[in-house]
Amino acid sequence: MEELVRYAFSVSNGATETAVLFILVFLDTFLGTLWRKRNSVARTSGGGLGGLTRSVPLALMPVTIWTFTILMSVVPQHLGGRYVTFDPMIFDVISFGITLTIGAYMVKSISANMQLAGIPIPSFLVKWVEDEYHVKLQKIEDEPTAKSGETVTEQATENSEVK
Repeated sequence: MEELVRYAFSVSNGATETAVLFILVFLDTFLGTLWRKRNSVARTSGGGLGGLTRSVPLALMPVTIWTFTILMSVVPQHLGGRYVTFDPMIFDVISFGITLTIGAYMVKSISANMQLAGIPIPSFLVKWVEDEYHVKLQKIEDEPTAKSGETVTEQATENSEVK
């Protein structure tokens, strides 16, 4: 376990942590779209982009902390007559903790989307994902159902005839 933690800290920085979170964000978006399609729920921009607008800023948090760390390392040691002590390790720990926290919520959302899409998830995750699963089920009831291609074409024809 100690070797795993050392390896994680040796390759971990804000950029790699953000890259991992972005992979989770796009996997979550893909699975969310998949379960909407399988349940004939309309795939609207509000459903797909709504999730992205909430997830992308969260995924950018580690790289933001990393950028702050880099900026603090080039600041002169004395600001306004006071000497600043800077310990970059604390920012690495904060960034890693944020990555684990956000990653856990994204894994929970991914697992719920997998379950809703009909992909089996491990039995030990079912109880952990239950609340996320029910929130996502509520979204189905609030969304309009998807229409078939013929219905959309008929409506477009009717709309053009009315004009």
